[in-house]
Amino acid sequence: MVKEHETQATIFNDSWSRLSWVEDQVERVRRLAEPWTLLANHARLTTAIDELATNEGHFEFEVGVHPTPELPSTINFLIGNIVTDARSCLDMAIDAIWRNYGLDEHGVQVQFPLEDNFAEKRVNSRKGRGLRTFIDRLDDRFVEVIERAQPNYAGGMLDIPANLSAVFISKLSNANKHRNITPVTLQTVLTSSWTNEPGLKLTVLDADMKQGIPPLRFAVDYDSAIYSGRNICEYIDELGLQAPTALQINFAQRLIVDRQEIPLFPPRFDGAKIEWRAELDDVLSKVPAYIRLTLRNLNRVHSIIEKGTGEFYFLDSNSTL
Repeated sequence: MVKEHETQATIFNDSWSRLSWVEDQVERVRRLAEPWTLLANHARLTTAIDELATNEGHFEFEVGVHPTPELPSTINFLIGNIVTDARSCLDMAIDAIWRNYGLDEHGVQVQFPLEDNFAEKRVNSRKGRGLRTFIDRLDDRFVEVIERAQPNYAGGMLDIPANLSAVFISKLSNANKHRNITPVTLQTVLTSSWTNEPGLKLTVLDADMKQGIPPLRFAVDYDSAIYSGRNICEYIDELGLQAPTALQINFAQRLIVDRQEIPLFPPRFDGAKIEWRAELDDVLSKVPAYIRLTLRNLNRVHSIIEKGTGEFYFLDSNSTL
């Protein structure tokens, strides 16, 4: 099936070419990161009992995880390129519109707007003067495409924006801009610890201090009328074997784009900031899809304008959740 943008004249050739380069880099990162993306969701554990803090009815022990090799450094440079080039795809498309339609550049930044508060800036005279000037010079149909591409907060428990890709591109590319690398790291964090066995109580001793990052200390208190110290040693040893045990401790591992925590500002929290970490798979899958969808919609509007008709058309819906 021939892609729509290849079947008609377009002013966005440079943007499509840059997007192809983004997608090539994405595939390179996928290949490089595959040994780590194929790791089990739960890390393999190591355990060590603290004999000095052990007595009848009480054991203390440390849980760590088996180390994995370092990720190839090439990934870090490629991720910086991906987000910076993704931003360039959008900016080049706006520049092409400005040149093709002979729009006035005075007093505006000819770049694709990515705003946490796009709707507010459209009506707020103090915050949105530059944005409104930009919008006033564009055909309303292009403005609709741009508005759809903003980080749209739709409500819900956490109120995560539908176009989270727009936030990734804006925040990560601003942090990078080819001035430094954007590191990808394997993050391992405690996700759960419990026991349902009668006479056993499992406690995390230092999760608050370390925010759940191993190694962490645990205590297990037990009813010595039901269990022996040998039983408890076996339960702790079995954690390292990932065998079914009376004690359950899980550390999740995932690849994180670790340039910075990405700030979100959900309206339902009255502007309070929520920090969000971008997982590598989010960036690799959602960012190219978001760029492709946005360019396709810009191209569709351009085609309708060029025909000089009021032909009815649909814009593609967001597919980058």
